[in-house]
Amino acid sequence: MRKFWNGIVGFVFGVTLLLGVPAVDVAAAEYTVSPAAAILYTNENTVILADADAAGTVVLPEVAADLPIQVTGVTSNGYFQISLDGQTFYIHGIGLNAADTAVAATNQIYETIMAQKAVFPEGMRWTNENYYGWKGGTYTGGYGCAGFAFAVSDAAFGDTKAKIHTDYNNIKVGDILRVENNTHSVIVLEVRENSVIVAEGNYNASIHWGREIPKSNLVDPSSYIMTRY
Repeated sequence: MRKFWNGIVGFVFGVTLLLGVPAVDVAAAEYTVSPAAAILYTNENTVILADADAAGTVVLPEVAADLPIQVTGVTSNGYFQISLDGQTFYIHGIGLNAADTAVAATNQIYETIMAQKAVFPEGMRWTNENYYGWKGGTYTGGYGCAGFAFAVSDAAFGDTKAKIHTDYNNIKVGDILRVENNTHSVIVLEVRENSVIVAEGNYNASIHWGREIPKSNLVDPSSYIMTRY
């Protein structure tokens, strides 16, 4: 998500430079700004403006939902003043909301999992000789790929017990997928429309982060999903 949002920010400033739009056009509308400090999230109504004025210049008309935005003020005419890479823009009040608890929880799980790269760096040797005892309850532990997935899962979910299902339309960040006819385990880092991004152990006898697997390759008669949500 951070990489995507950085791209959005770059696009915003590219458009701003092209249009010659100043960060704040005080003549466009009359309002006052009350200082504020908060992180709010984009939604389906988010439009980024050069000024707190519905008739003003639109810098970016469409923004993906659930992206974090630094709010620096609230205007007297119903806009949030925001900061993107140190520059000031505006979003109407309906265009930002507090964090969805499910989204916030997923983000926290993702960040916790990614922090495990310090423990299990890319290329670290990891084979079926490596064992980890799991707190998830479905199994007592596992070797190799399963052991790695269990260890990273415990870092994110603690003692929460796992459940097994095969609803491939309901894959979530942090789920452990048994794949390749129940012969390999991976843990989900990102869910895309037609694929998942995973981390895994015993991938060419080592730890690997970031492989993309088409969802069509996940489903077979023997494989399944372990979730701790």
